[in-house]
Amino acid sequence: MSTFDYANQALRYDIAAYAKALRTIVEALPAARSLCDNVLKEVRLAQALLAFASSPPIATLAQIAYTISNLWPYREQSLARTLGFSDEINEARAYRNEAQRALTMLARHASNDPLAHELMTCFNHIVAYLEEEERLLIECDQAIRPHAKNMEITRKRLNLLIAAIDARLPATPETTALLASYSEASRLLHDWESGVPLDERGIAILDTCLDLLEPACLVFPPAALSPARGGYTNSL
Repeated sequence: MSTFDYANQALRYDIAAYAKALRTIVEALPAARSLCDNVLKEVRLAQALLAFASSPPIATLAQIAYTISNLWPYREQSLARTLGFSDEINEARAYRNEAQRALTMLARHASNDPLAHELMTCFNHIVAYLEEEERLLIECDQAIRPHAKNMEITRKRLNLLIAAIDARLPATPETTALLASYSEASRLLHDWESGVPLDERGIAILDTCLDLLEPACLVFPPAALSPARGGYTNSL
């Protein structure tokens, strides 16, 4: 297999694996968002309970609840690109630690204070939801990060193939169509150099790239890779 054929095969494999990882994530994210919805419901219940008391510790608990309510799905442009999930994982972990801090504060009073007992139930649920969210996000991160980091080499392979098709294959209508397909795939990936959108649009972009590359399996026959007979030869 020539260098160019290998690059062609590797390119197809990379994009197909990227699309598969993205499909997995698109299916998993609704569950993570649902967990965030559950966290927010518990936060609102905790805030409603906290409204019945007033003291410095209550103010601290109210601030913890407010902090936890600022979850990534509810922020503008919460997650647009497939660059990994480290920020979201760190957020879930930090908010879980805040919820556990609230539990430590409440533990001193839960045995004889009905309000503290109900608040502990809220924050225990929040801890459980955030633990599950973090687990899902870690799975998503592990699925997509290798492909997000691999975008640069994918574009380099496309550029290599475009140059090789232009330089080594005969100028025919088929070659022109092939070159146009590879160039369009390159344009698509260049437009999303930071990662494709993390939704069905991203899957569609990668599927389009695969469709564009589909017409050529081995685009470089051996004769196309050799210089004209009788010309310069290199012993290396």
